[in-house]
Amino acid sequence: MKRTKWELPLAALLVGTVVLSGCSSNSAAATTQAMNVTVKVSQAQKGLIGKGEIYTGTVTPSETVNIVPKMGGKVVSLPVDIGTEVKKGQVLLKLEDNDLRNNLAKAQADVAAAGAAVKTAQDSQQSGMVSANSGVVSSKNGIISSKSAIDQATGSINQANGSINQATTAVEQAKTAVSSAANNIKQTTETLSAAQKTLTRTQSLFQNGLATQAQLEQAQTAQATAQTANDNAKNAQVNAQEQLNAAQKALVIAKKNLSTAQSAYENATSSYENANSGYSNAQKQLEVSQSTSGIEASQQKQKQAELNVNIAQDALDDAVVTSPINGIIGTKNAEVGEMASTSSPALVIANLSTVNTLIYVPADQINNVKIGDPVQVRVTSSNILKTGKVKNISPMDESGKGYPVKVAVSNADNKLKSGMLADISFVDASAKEGIIVPSKAIQTIDGKSYVYVVQKNVAIRKQVTLGKATGSQVFINSGINDGDTIVTNNLALLDDKSPITVSQ
Repeated sequence: MKRTKWELPLAALLVGTVVLSGCSSNSAAATTQAMNVTVKVSQAQKGLIGKGEIYTGTVTPSETVNIVPKMGGKVVSLPVDIGTEVKKGQVLLKLEDNDLRNNLAKAQADVAAAGAAVKTAQDSQQSGMVSANSGVVSSKNGIISSKSAIDQATGSINQANGSINQATTAVEQAKTAVSSAANNIKQTTETLSAAQKTLTRTQSLFQNGLATQAQLEQAQTAQATAQTANDNAKNAQVNAQEQLNAAQKALVIAKKNLSTAQSAYENATSSYENANSGYSNAQKQLEVSQSTSGIEASQQKQKQAELNVNIAQDALDDAVVTSPINGIIGTKNAEVGEMASTSSPALVIANLSTVNTLIYVPADQINNVKIGDPVQVRVTSSNILKTGKVKNISPMDESGKGYPVKVAVSNADNKLKSGMLADISFVDASAKEGIIVPSKAIQTIDGKSYVYVVQKNVAIRKQVTLGKATGSQVFINSGINDGDTIVTNNLALLDDKSPITVSQ
């Protein structure tokens, strides 16, 4: 194998060193033992080749949250420590909560009492409405009944007035009949007296032969007719008097009936007024019973009691502090038994699932950078190679250092730690992913490219096919695998299968 010119003197120097050291005469074994080389290494990693200048930034968490309890209290549980990975909602610490639980129980009891008060108010209103409705119905029936009584009394008054009118007419007619009968009696008495006188004179004349039998019979007939007429007139007078008496009695009865009907009318009218007043009062009572003010007041007290439960529950919940994000405990300022304060964080959580790196891009390059542009992120000290994207770009130059550009990098494996220094290089959006190694890990011999892969403290030389190279990085198209450990220094001291010691 042909070595480069600059490798030969160094090899000769090493051989001389071996001779001077008094090693074994077996040259192969001596050379192998002498060539145990201390080297630095890096990992071959899949990634994108950057373009242009490489910028350096410090890794910071995408989120940093100070965990400050909402209330002060004694810490009774703290199940996390520095470096503990936590999930959103996971319990971080608990404060003493005996008084808070008692306050919650009291508030819940107040809610139960307030609910019972609402039920009582509702029952009372329902009972009042039933009673008031009954009163309305009863007073309305009273109005109907008293109105019917008024109508009936009015009919009785009208009937009594009609009877009085009839009786008055009958009395007047009877009086007229009595008077007429008296006149008839007077006339018939005079006629009868004249007929009797004529009959007496005619009888005397007949006895003396001065009157004929016919004249006698005529006188007798006239006297009998006059007697009958007189008797009839007397009978008529008696009948007329009886009719007058009856009519007068009927008039008295009709007047009594009128008085009774008027009294009934007055009573019915008074009952109607009372019923109307009772109906009005019953309606007012119904309106009062329909009012929900008592229920609403009880419901407001219930709402206040429920609000107090929520407040007490919130206070109890606040005694348990949970993580607002996924992350890692970075700082711990409290211990079990200590008093937690609301003025200082008990814990600090950093979200490292995605990290940020801040770089400063000069003015002549900043307009070439866009949000979302892909970048290559390399932490050389830890052999970490990742891709990220531009998260935001500040339009303000920062004290001449350039324009702040924040890069977001996915860090699901948590290999990137806060404070690490990372090299950032921008890559083409169309760039393809490949295996990348540092340029200084490439050894060229006779126009061929090699790298040394570490296997069990031995450097195995492997020929590789190079791809695109930019700055300190180069693509390897073939020859090694992702994850291989590659020697990055003292390549001139190595040969295939040279023993090595990896420098930490």
